Order: sequence, then C-alpha cells, then structure tokens
Amino acid sequence: MKRSLQAILVALLIFSMSSCLVSKKKFDEQVALADKLKSEKEDCNSKLNQANASIDDLNGQIANLNNEIQKLKDSNASLEEKNKKLNQLKDETEAICEKVRKQLDQITSSSASEKDKLLKQLAGREKDLMDKETELNNLSKELNARDAKVRELESLIARKDSAVQALKKKMLDALTGFGSGDLSVYEKDGKVYVALSDKLLFKTGSYSVESRGKEALKKISEVLNKQPDINIVIEGHTDSIPYISSTSGPISSNWDLSVMRASSVTKLLVDDYKVDGMRITASGRSKYFPVDDNKTAEGRSKNRRIEVVLEPDMKAIMSILNSSN
Repeated sequence: MKRSLQAILVALLIFSMSSCLVSKKKFDEQVALADKLKSEKEDCNSKLNQANASIDDLNGQIANLNNEIQKLKDSNASLEEKNKKLNQLKDETEAICEKVRKQLDQITSSSASEKDKLLKQLAGREKDLMDKETELNNLSKELNARDAKVRELESLIARKDSAVQALKKKMLDALTGFGSGDLSVYEKDGKVYVALSDKLLFKTGSYSVESRGKEALKKISEVLNKQPDINIVIEGHTDSIPYISSTSGPISSNWDLSVMRASSVTKLLVDDYKVDGMRITASGRSKYFPVDDNKTAEGRSKNRRIEVVLEPDMKAIMSILNSSN
C-alpha cells in the first residue's frame, strides 16, 4: 500500500513537470516571434526612410535640371534675337549696295552737274555702308563671344554637378557604419547635405560632442581634407520647444543652443581633425528651418540636428555670369 502511494506521487510529480515544460516552451516561442516581428518592423522603417531620402534627392535633381533648362532657353532666345538683327542688317546692306549700283549706272549717262550730285550722294551712301558693315562686324563678334560663354558655362555646370555627385558618394561610403537614424546624406540645390541627429552628437541640452559623434565627424573630415575646393557651412538646428536652463550658463534659448552646437562641431573639425578654418562657416538656425512636424516627438527629434552643408567652389561660374551682365 505504501509503495502504491509512492508510485502515485511520483506520477503526479512527473505530470506537473511536463506541464511546466510545455508552458515554458510556448512562452519562449512567443518571445522569439515578437523579437522577429520587431526586427522586421525596424528593417521596414529603415528601408522606408531610405526610399523617402531617394525621392527627395530625385526631386531636387529634377528641380535643378528644370532651372538649367530654363536658363538655356533664355540664353537661346537672346541669341535668336541677335541673329534676327544680324539678318536685318544684311538686308539693309544689300539694299544700299543695290542703290549704289543704280547710281553708278546713272553717272555714266548724266551731265557733269548731275554726276557731281550723284558722286556726293554716293559718298554718303558709301559712308552709310561702312557704318553698317562696322555694326555688322561688331554684332557678329558679340554673338560669337556670347556663344562661347554659353558653351563654357554649360561645361562648368556639368563639371559642378559631377563633382557634387562624386562628393555625395564619397560621404556615403565614408559613413556606411552609421544607421539612417543617426545621419543621412542627400543632395539639394547643387549642394551635398550631411544631416547628423542630436542623439548621435550630444546629450540632451548639451553642446559637448559625444564620442560616437566625434567618430562620425572624423570620417567626414577625412573626405573634406581631400577636397580643398569645397566650401563648408555647419548649421545648428533645434525643435520648437523653448530651451529652459536650470543654471546661469551660456545657453538661455534655442538660438544659443543651435549656435553653440554648430560652434562645437566646427572647432572639433578645425582643431582636432585639421580642416582648413578658412573654408568653414558656423551658423545657428534655431527652430526656423524644420524638416518635420514639431507637433510629434518623432518630428521634433528629426528637427534637432546638425547639418554639414558642402558646396563646390562657384567662383568660375559666377565670373562668367558677371561678365555676361
């Protein structure tokens, strides 16, 4: 009897343990499934952000191409007007020549007085003809010079666009180790923008660059030091929530915070990473240039950023435009 009781207890214990094992197994499976779904959601969000950035990039390129096409159309219209005037001068010249030929025919059959009168008229016509010819030559030279400037400007614009795309690629290659939530690289209005989130660079309310942010800035400086003809602007941006300081430090507003953060990044690039200080401008933009809606936490997070704005040297293009004016 005692042995039967022991056997029953052992059986109950084994049944209880097997039930626990089945429950734990189901629990582990649910946890693994949740982790997988979370990972898939993060991957989808990342791909969506990349697609949106690509769309913005393509829209910027389309706008730039439309601007350049309009400029070329305006220039072509000016050339057509000059050519119309050139043809008009040619017609006038031919008309003068025809009158001169007729007057020469009259001279051979006119009296002495008539011949003298006709010779005077001929001299005046010859002067008009010389003036028209001089005007024609000057206009032809002007058209040739304008056409040469248009071709040179088109070549410089193409080289600038190529340089912008090459610079964007170099930045993307240098920053491959950072996620889309930390930074983004895109092209807009002929410039390359490297947007770095405040979470990558700073602690909340601080303007001291963190180690992870320094790593990203070092990668950026390595590209910039190999591109001496690139002008650099460091822009600090905040969200719309007013800055409230609990101390009497140098920051009392969003303006102060955006300026101090831009200045900290600039000093790091110049002092630690040896970027030429004459190429860099630091500026604070406060809350006035948001990239997303400040009504949501996600939007405000995107608006708190540092933008490194890179633009190839435009001196050659501006020189041609100024000389045309």
